[in-house]
Amino acid sequence: MKLLTLLFLMSSYSFAEVKLRDIGVIGLMSHDLFTWDKHSEVNLENGRLDLSTIFDYEGGSRWQKGGNPKNAENAPVWSITKRLVDLYADQLKIMDEKSARKFTVKYFHKMVFESYFRLTGVRIPKLAINFPVTNTEQAVFRAMHDILPGKAKFIRGKLFPLKEFKLTNFLFAKLYLNEAELDQKIKYFDGEYDPEYLAITIPFSRKKVNLKEVDGDFIAKHSPYFQENMLAELKRVGTAEININEAYFIEHAQTLLAKAICSKENQWIESSIKCH
Repeated sequence: MKLLTLLFLMSSYSFAEVKLRDIGVIGLMSHDLFTWDKHSEVNLENGRLDLSTIFDYEGGSRWQKGGNPKNAENAPVWSITKRLVDLYADQLKIMDEKSARKFTVKYFHKMVFESYFRLTGVRIPKLAINFPVTNTEQAVFRAMHDILPGKAKFIRGKLFPLKEFKLTNFLFAKLYLNEAELDQKIKYFDGEYDPEYLAITIPFSRKKVNLKEVDGDFIAKHSPYFQENMLAELKRVGTAEININEAYFIEHAQTLLAKAICSKENQWIESSIKCH
């Protein structure tokens, strides 16, 4: 607990309204920290918030397409990815590639801090930590898939024919959400996965994936926790029985952020936060 006291400026937290944009921002954050190779069972990402998932994937050849294809697997993540890609492209008109990426990474950090606070109440770290991210931290992030909304609303005027869409429908994966759609409120933790995530259709196949089962297997194998217990804890958070900062596993999510913004030995992260 002394470490966490040093790392974070915590406050008495009553969660703010979580927005759909937060799902996109934190989803992209997760992609930038973790790319799990299920065959070798290692994380292929560098565990730093440097947008390597966009700018370093396949040697940087796909940045205009959002980098790693998983950044285009659902509308919220794609909408945040595309905004960052467009921001980078705009900066290239007035500065060199290295400066443009640093500018874009810094902007992304601002987005992450805002979304992370709405989601968890964790403020900007006072110190960063120069350690690799862990499988347990990834497991905690997977448990927090509880908050993923199965559906979202269209906010595009009275004449637009569709009122909502499923975030798991691949036909809407690269839907570019407008600002009003990104700002729509979503429900907080409730200890359940929305039904849409229990049978995700894989495009052009008959295969379906149960995200809850996939996450549960990972958590059981690669962390000291069990999904059932973690979801029960998140339900207590959602009913305001406990504050999210009292959840027994949340320390790992807090420490993860301090690792993610470490600038040491990373040319893309410019930060006034010291890394130890």
